[in-house]
Amino acid sequence: MRERHLAVVELARMCAAIGFAVGFAGCQGAGGFLCGKGSCGWTDVDLARVEALAGLPTAAPPDTSNVYAANLDAAALGKSFYFDTRFSGPSTLLDGLNRTMPFGRTPAGQNAGVACISCHSPGHGSADPASIPGDVSMGAGWTYNNALPTFNSAFYNLHLWNNRADSLWAQAVADNENALTTNGNRLHTAWLISDLYGATYQTIFADTPLPFAGPSSAVAALVGTNGQCTLAAGVCPAGCREVPSTANAGSMDCWPQFPLQGKPGKTAGCQSGSTTEPFGDAYDCMAPADQMAITPILVNFGKAIAAYEGTLILGPSAFDRWVTDLAAGNGDSSTQISDQAKVGAQLFVGKAGCSDCHNTPLLSDGQFHNVGVGQTGPGVPKESDCAAGTVCDCAPVSDTHMNGPKNCLPWGARDGIQKLQANGFLRTSAWSDDTTAVTTNEATYLKADLSTIPLGAYRTPSLRNVSLTAPYMHDGSIATLADVVWHYNQGIADQDTPGAPAASYKPLYLSDDEQAALVAFLESLACDPPPADVLMPPMLP
Repeated sequence: MRERHLAVVELARMCAAIGFAVGFAGCQGAGGFLCGKGSCGWTDVDLARVEALAGLPTAAPPDTSNVYAANLDAAALGKSFYFDTRFSGPSTLLDGLNRTMPFGRTPAGQNAGVACISCHSPGHGSADPASIPGDVSMGAGWTYNNALPTFNSAFYNLHLWNNRADSLWAQAVADNENALTTNGNRLHTAWLISDLYGATYQTIFADTPLPFAGPSSAVAALVGTNGQCTLAAGVCPAGCREVPSTANAGSMDCWPQFPLQGKPGKTAGCQSGSTTEPFGDAYDCMAPADQMAITPILVNFGKAIAAYEGTLILGPSAFDRWVTDLAAGNGDSSTQISDQAKVGAQLFVGKAGCSDCHNTPLLSDGQFHNVGVGQTGPGVPKESDCAAGTVCDCAPVSDTHMNGPKNCLPWGARDGIQKLQANGFLRTSAWSDDTTAVTTNEATYLKADLSTIPLGAYRTPSLRNVSLTAPYMHDGSIATLADVVWHYNQGIADQDTPGAPAASYKPLYLSDDEQAALVAFLESLACDPPPADVLMPPMLP
C-alpha cells in the first residue's frame, strides 16, 4: 500500500512537471494533486483531517478569570506595558543555573531595557530574533527556552513550553519578576504605574486604588543607596518605619512605608537588610496591609497585558484560503498554495503523521510530548548540570536527598507542572476573577501525579506562522524548517534527551521530495498579521 501511495505521488509530481491532464488513474487538472476523493493517494479521512486544520476563530476565547480580558481600555494600557522597557531591572548576564554568559543585551548591572516586545517581535512572528545565535531568548539574563510567539497565545489554556502558567495574566505577572526575563519587581512596577499611568490605571481599575500619597520622587528624597530612609539626627523620619535589623542584630532599620524596589524574598518573613534577599528584603519587611495594596497592582499589570495579547490574533493563511477552495470542490485548481504544498498537506495528515499532535485550527493539541530533542546550546541546562542541592536539582529521592527533584529544568513539563501546582497566581487563586474558570485539561494537571508526566516532554507549539519563527524547538537548537522535518524523519533521539521519546516518534522514511513538500506546506501556514493599529508602537508617557 505504501509503495502504491509513493508511486501515485511521484506520478502526480511528474504530471505536474510536464503539464499533462489525465483521468482518474493519473493526474487531473493542472496541479494533479487532488484528483477527487479516493484517488492520487487522498482518502476521505485525509481530506477531513486537512479541513479540520483550517478556520481559526478571529477572536480570542473568553477568559473569565480576567474580567478585563475584553476591556479595550485595559488592552490599550496593556499595550503600553507590553512595549515599555522601564519596568525592567538590571542585566545580570546569568543563565538559569547562575552561570555567567558571554554577552547580553546590556552590560551587567545596567538596566536591561527589555519589555515583552523585546522577545516577541512582530516582524519575527512575535518570537525572539535575538535568540540567534544563542538559541534561547535573552532578557535581563539568558532564559533556558526559546521564546514562544505571543500571536494566538490566547487560545491556550496552559502556557509556556513547560506549562507552568495557566493564564496569560499569570504569565505576565511571573515574567515581571523573573530574573532571566525582565528582572523587574512589584514595588518598582507599582511606583512606575503610579508615576506614569496613574490616572488611566485608576479609571480602569477603580476597585484597586493606588496606595501612594505622592510621586516616587518624594520617597527617593528620603532614602539612601540601600533603599532605607536616611536618619534625621539619628531618628527614623516621618513617613518611614523602624524594623528590627537582621544584618545588624540589636539595631533597627528604617524603611519607607512603600519602598521604591522590592519583591517577595526566598525566605518567608522579614530579614531586614539581608544581602541574600532582594533589595534587603524591603517588600517582606513592609506591613502586611501595605503588601496587600501592592500585589493587586502587579496582578492588574498582568491582566492588562493579557487583554492586549488577546488582540494579537493572526488572520488566515494561504492554507486556510486553499481549504475554502477545497470545500467548494476547487482544491485541485486552486492556486492559493503550490502543488508541492498540497502534497505536503496530504503527507502532514497522512504518512508523516504530523497532525497527530499538530491538530485543531491552532495546529497544536495543547499537550506535551517528548520528540527526541536534547538540551543543546549555551544556557540550556543538561541533567548532568543539575546535581542534588544545586540551583537546578534533578536528583531522585535517596537517603541523603529526601526532597527529590526540584527545579529540574531539563525535564520540561514534569518540572513545569510541579511549578504550576505551586503557582500562587492560578485561575483558582484569590487573584482570579472566576475561580471556576478551569478547563478539564488544566484541572487534570493541577492534581496530576508528577511521575506520570513524561520526562523531556514539551508543549506542542502552534505551526501557524512557523516559517517566521526560527529557530525551532524548546531550546532553539534547530535552525530551519527543513532541519525540523529531517529531525522527525530520522526518528532518532538526541543523545542528551531526558527520558524516553514518545512511542510515535520513530523514523518516517520520507524521501527528499516528500520532505521538501512538507516544508512547502509549512510555509503555506504564514498568516495575515493582526491589524496594523494593534501592532503599532504606542506613544509612551
